[in-house]
Amino acid sequence: MIRSFYIDNFKSMVDFRLPPTHHQLGSFTCLVGLNGAGKSTVLQAFDFVGHLANGQVVTWLKQREWKTADLTSRFLKKKLIQFELDIEVPGEGRIVWSGSFNTTEMRCTAETVTVDGVGQALHIKEGQLLVSGTDSKPSVQYPIRSMKYEGSTLSFIDVRDVHPALGVLKRVAANLRSLDLLSPQSMRRRAKEGADIGYGGERLGAFIHGLPAKDKAALTEALKKFYPKVSELSTTALRAGWKDLRVVEQYGSAPRSRLESDARQVSDGLLRVLAVLSQVSVSDGAGHGAQPNGLGQSCVLFDEIENSINPELMQKLVELLLGAQRQVIVTTHNPLVLNYLPDEVAKEAVWLVYRNNAGHTKVVRLFDLPGTQKKLALLGPGEVFVDTNLEALLAEAMLLDLIAPAS
Repeated sequence: MIRSFYIDNFKSMVDFRLPPTHHQLGSFTCLVGLNGAGKSTVLQAFDFVGHLANGQVVTWLKQREWKTADLTSRFLKKKLIQFELDIEVPGEGRIVWSGSFNTTEMRCTAETVTVDGVGQALHIKEGQLLVSGTDSKPSVQYPIRSMKYEGSTLSFIDVRDVHPALGVLKRVAANLRSLDLLSPQSMRRRAKEGADIGYGGERLGAFIHGLPAKDKAALTEALKKFYPKVSELSTTALRAGWKDLRVVEQYGSAPRSRLESDARQVSDGLLRVLAVLSQVSVSDGAGHGAQPNGLGQSCVLFDEIENSINPELMQKLVELLLGAQRQVIVTTHNPLVLNYLPDEVAKEAVWLVYRNNAGHTKVVRLFDLPGTQKKLALLGPGEVFVDTNLEALLAEAMLLDLIAPAS
């Protein structure tokens, strides 16, 4: 589980930490705030760090149609993006990965991984990458100054030959994915391969096709809770390897009561729900190289989780996310999402994202603010959200930011 995340000089995020000092992320986190505050940027920052770990930053930029210059903050005019990912894994303890990404060289020129009980398991010093071994494996040095690599040094080290905690970190970090580009139109496309569903869901059909039968059945059962008439998710391998996704619905016992629809004919809402379920309702890494300790995809990030989904289904969706086996981070503008959170969960899990007077993206717990604390004693979390002028809350949020202890 991710305990905390820090990044500096990424788009509008300057000296940004989620959560701020003295807090820790839980299994569910919900980000709210005005348009342009930086909610999607927070998810993109996680995504960026994930692609550092797998060494695919250039490909990631092309997929998002960004330029390298789009990565860094316009406020700072610096080339280095600094980051820190603090995770805790059962059996491994706490692992902290920090570094500096040089946007000119497109790689991390400074990195450190610290592991509970071990100390520094990886760090860069004088142009050498020093990686700790174990009692049975020697330490390893890489002359990175003369090596060509992209992103993080984690992307090229052989984790089988070094400390096992580095393998755990690499799996967790490399599987960070923000689905902020998720769209039903993309989900209707056919794809050949689907190790994941893709940024916009464009590989959803291929991903489902590759699931083991038990996981496809589990996904179908989960979808039935939202759409009771669904009886089957059917996938077919077509010529040249393209995968076709169809949704089968049953409206009675007569032969003609069976309705089979190609993904191109399925509603936006059903496809959106199916994409979310595919990330939280099947076993980690199912069908695509399951990882030990359930680390195939330990955290999933959804932008504007309510998009295309009926309000009547929102309670089921929120309950699903709260009960997921994976850590979940979402953004929302919909008060219904908050209203279906228990008060105690909302107090801990809902964060207001805002821009301070310098234009930097910051966060504060929504219900730590005096104006919302009082209301929560009388109203539900979503009702407080509706009854509160977010622009008026900014003064309270910025005051807390000014008096908060230094990180």
